[in-house]
Amino acid sequence: MVEEIRIYIEGDTKQKGKNTDIALREGFHNFFGELIEKAREKSIKFRIILCGSKFITFKDFLNGAKVYPNSFVSFLIDADNAVGENETAKSFLQKQNAGWYWQTVNNEQCFLMVQVMESWFLADTDKLETYYGQNFNRDALRQNSNVEKIAKSDVENGLANATKNTQKGEYHKTKHGAKLLE
Repeated sequence: MVEEIRIYIEGDTKQKGKNTDIALREGFHNFFGELIEKAREKSIKFRIILCGSKFITFKDFLNGAKVYPNSFVSFLIDADNAVGENETAKSFLQKQNAGWYWQTVNNEQCFLMVQVMESWFLADTDKLETYYGQNFNRDALRQNSNVEKIAKSDVENGLANATKNTQKGEYHKTKHGAKLLE
């Protein structure tokens, strides 16, 4: 039986200010809230481990898989590009990162975020508007219900343009990202 679920997540934990790491962890904790509750009901621990870069996340994941054999160990990283229609997360990542050690990795352990985390925010423009308030420009965002298909540059430019005239200012990953994940 699995004793623990460990998810190694790509996320820059070295940004200015110690609160960045805490805010990002809290954001992911809220994002995985329902899954965490189901694990607790079965007395399974749930750990979210923020790792930094994509490569560091993968290395930490491989180490975690060795050190915690009674745990379900997985990783979650940005896709950075569009994933093919019939492509698994593992095969997609193997193409991008052929030099990584894939021999002990199963498809069930590989999870991809959308091209960038911020794509998730575009799925709930009402929440964006509530968070940023007056002068939020909803029209600056790409209108595509399949946020996974919106190019990274369109997401980043859209958020910058939609938020630049708000009281909170232009979207900033470490200042605003964790709050928007809640």
